Formats: sequence, structure tokens, C-alpha cells
Amino acid sequence: MAVFLAVANRKGGVGKSTVAVMLAHALAVHGGKRVLLIDLDSQCNASLILMGGQGWNEARKAGRSIADYFYDLFDGVPANARDYVEKHVGDVSAANGKPAPIAIVPGSLLLEDIQGELYLKQASQSNIPDVVANRVRGRMEGLIRRFEGDYDVVILDCAPGLSFAALAALKTADKVIVPFRPDYVSQLAVDRVAMLIEDTRNLDDLSEIPVEERRYVCLANYVRNDDKDYMMIEEISLVHPVMETFLPQRNGIANAFDYIGQLRSIDAKYSDAAGDVKELYQEIARLIDTVAANKKSKVAVS
Repeated sequence: MAVFLAVANRKGGVGKSTVAVMLAHALAVHGGKRVLLIDLDSQCNASLILMGGQGWNEARKAGRSIADYFYDLFDGVPANARDYVEKHVGDVSAANGKPAPIAIVPGSLLLEDIQGELYLKQASQSNIPDVVANRVRGRMEGLIRRFEGDYDVVILDCAPGLSFAALAALKTADKVIVPFRPDYVSQLAVDRVAMLIEDTRNLDDLSEIPVEERRYVCLANYVRNDDKDYMMIEEISLVHPVMETFLPQRNGIANAFDYIGQLRSIDAKYSDAAGDVKELYQEIARLIDTVAANKKSKVAVS
């Protein structure tokens, strides 16, 4: 039974894709987890990081992208979801020197267009916009869940907007990781995505949900060694659950996402940020263990 982690924020430029890939690397290498990353962002950054430009282009031409997957299987066509998965991606090795157990459903520049086409297709069956939107989102949610049996962790890299795919991912996720920069613009974006995840109208309603029961947790990214950044992280933590781990501005992180096409250790990949990656893994691993235990207990009760 896979744990679904969405990486999302209503704001761009906060490092969603880099965090998603970092989580995939850490969970596969340090945790030995079978990881699938589903690239739901039409910018395709996660795909380029894990596959390189040539690998991503070959998958795109072969019709093995997330847009192809949604379009081909949307109406219940009996196709195999595994046919859209690229296995053994990335340039990080496991402890045994073999490729880390990371797979990806590659992103697509056409994902937004495909979502529009699917909406119009469903609109021919109903003239109530909310009904159509819920149907499209619901079917995408079902398609995302079809990968549950093959992996330990499924990471959903979301676009910053409110696409049907992003909404389906937020609905599917057992936990949403919300990367943010420690600034006031990001603070407002965190407020917005938190209310969306918890389905509340305002921050007052959100505050009534205990922090430990919320479906999201925030991750400070691009943190400078600056009192202003630390004060902003503290301010956000007064309203939202914030991870103890934060990701500083380091060359090791900035340079880690150039695809070189040759296997190397995770420590070599992240250089001076290898310790940050290990720390992130340890906190995320505890979170995943808690989520997995809760899922098992719910299944046992039902």
C-alpha cells in the first residue's frame, strides 16, 4: 500500500520540483523505498532532472507522458498503467552501486491542453460546470491511484495553479509537502494552499483544525543564514505545521539538479548539502511511517 506525497504550493519559484526530486532520491537511497514520481507540472522540471532532455524527449515522442496517460485511459480504456512508467531514472546509485529504485511518469507540455479537452468532452454530457469539473478531477484521482500497488511511495509534483490534475493530486495525497521561501509573498501562498487542502473558507476555520491532524506540512526552502529568514519561518510556524528540517541555500543543492547521465552516490550528487538531504530523509521517513500506520489501521477497522 503506497503512501502518496504531493509537493504543492500556489506560488511558483519555491522549489517544488527540486524538493520532489530530492525526496525521491532520499527515500530510494537512504530508505530503500520503491519510489514513483508523477510529474503533473507542464514545465516538466522533475522529468528533465531525472531523465535529461534526451530521455524526456524520447518518452514524449513515444507517447509515454502523463498527458498521454490521462488522455488514453480517461474513459476506462483497458490499458496498462505500467506502460507509461519510465523505470530506473536519475543519475544516483543505490548503496549496491545499481540505479536507485526510482521511476517516473514523465511530464508533458501538453498537460494543460489535454485537461481542457477532457473537460470539454465531459461538458457534452452535463451543462453544470461543477459536476463536469468534479467528474474530471475524480477520474484523474482514480488514474493516479492505479499506481498504488507497485510502489512504496508515490510523489506527486504539482503545478502551482489549480489544474484538475493538481486538485486530484491534493485530494489523493496522504500528506502534502508545501515548500516555501521565507518571505511575505510565500506566507500568503501557504495560507491559500493550506485552506485549499483542508477545505476551509478562511484562516479562522483553519485554526480550528489541530496542527497534528492537518494533511499538510510546510518545508522552508532557499533559507539564508539571516535573522529575517528565521523570523519569517517562526511566524509561519505560528499558523501552519512546519518541518524542523529546512533547506539552506547551498551550491550542492543548486548544482545537484543538472542531469549528467552517469551514476554517482547521493553524497557526491549533493556535495556540501548531503547532510541536509539525510536530515530531510529522516524527518520524512518518520512522517511516512506514521501515515502508513494510520492507513493500515483504517483498513483493519473497515
